[in-house]
Amino acid sequence: MGSVGMLVGFFIFLSAFYPISWRYLTLAGIIGKILILAWFLGQFLPELGWNKRTIFHVAFSEIFWMIPLIVVYFRALKVKKYLENQT
Repeated sequence: MGSVGMLVGFFIFLSAFYPISWRYLTLAGIIGKILILAWFLGQFLPELGWNKRTIFHVAFSEIFWMIPLIVVYFRALKVKKYLENQT
């Protein structure tokens, strides 16, 4: 399961280099991060409680990485729209 996650993460990383054609994968990454955040908050947080480890995981592993994904996605939409207007 971990290798599948690493492979998907690698593809999302590659999508940042040519985001116009990979924008659906970037959107899938954003949705995946939201779902993982909800799963972590619902499944693990009641057992673990709020501590330094859980706050670090939620802040940096889930929320922080959504920011660059969202920026890349919206820039890809902006470039796609620009390219469509040029032709």
